[in-house]
Amino acid sequence: MEKSMKAYQLEIFGDNYSLVSDESEEHVISAAQLVDKYMKEIADKVTIKNQQRIAVLAAVRIASILLYKEATLEEQRRYIDNMIEVISKELPNNDASMLT
Repeated sequence: MEKSMKAYQLEIFGDNYSLVSDESEEHVISAAQLVDKYMKEIADKVTIKNQQRIAVLAAVRIASILLYKEATLEEQRRYIDNMIEVISKELPNNDASMLT
């Protein structure tokens, strides 16, 4: 089933934005709030007041968090695959089909 597009009005760092997305309203609002949060945190900590630079720094921070979480997820996937391999060797008749 194809998701339908919906228009949203969002406020991020004091500016209003129109956004069209097929994501849920809750998801879009949460994403906007996260961007707003990081922009405000950065603005409070740095002397620059250029909104574009603050937005780029917030994007870099969010990308860094995403990359860390992706690496952690990949590490967990490798660990699970390894555990499946170890367990499958111990199963009677090597019946690993039960694990997948």
